[in-house]
Amino acid sequence: MVEVLELIKYCSYDPAVNVALDEVLLESIRRGLRGDTIRIWFNPISVVIGYSLNPCDEVYCGETLRLGIPIIRRISGGGAVYHDLGNINISIIRRSSGMKKIEVIYSEATSLIISALSRLGVKAWVENMNDVVVNGFKVSGSAAAIKSGGYIVHSTLLVSSNIDLLKRLIKPRLDRVARGEVTIAKYNPGNLRDLSRVTVRETLEALVSTIESMYGPIVESEIEYTELSEALKLAEKRRVPIKALENFQ
Repeated sequence: MVEVLELIKYCSYDPAVNVALDEVLLESIRRGLRGDTIRIWFNPISVVIGYSLNPCDEVYCGETLRLGIPIIRRISGGGAVYHDLGNINISIIRRSSGMKKIEVIYSEATSLIISALSRLGVKAWVENMNDVVVNGFKVSGSAAAIKSGGYIVHSTLLVSSNIDLLKRLIKPRLDRVARGEVTIAKYNPGNLRDLSRVTVRETLEALVSTIESMYGPIVESEIEYTELSEALKLAEKRRVPIKALENFQ
């Protein structure tokens, strides 16, 4: 019997709920309540940070406060990323019998994105293990969480985002570049629309076609009521409190 991959396209109007849903879906898969899943989703304007990151190390916290932009913690590690409706989020959530190596999981995510871009005639490559680069600009980054019995790797894909606002909110860690830890591309974001005249619709179609090619049969699935209820509760714990940011105005 061929196992069918579940494809979810659900989006909430609340960015914290969207981030929490990834965590809830991972737990559903670990408990055997649903099969391997890929979620394609969009988030309203927000900043999403790794589970252990001090937010103001990589975010201009004063600017987020002035603009009323929420900061939300995700289940995975890594740095700060900007979300808006011009950015496509791709979450791969799968069962595993053991603890997969992080480089293997990142390769799964970046391979999907590079293959999708290739369908659109866009040449892309990987830098820093988890960044996808086009013409020297970072169009995608990934972060992962590995648990017993399952893992998640979620990626951003900039198509028509507000790059000016992104740069007002996200601090470039140029000290990491100076130490040779990462390439400059990590802090040089770019939109596919500007680099290759690609639209959001075209990119979505290429992603779904690539998922079918990589994983075999897919079926569109919905978020269960119990999963959404859990995400609504969890979302309140994942919002970074304003009090934690007020000293950085």
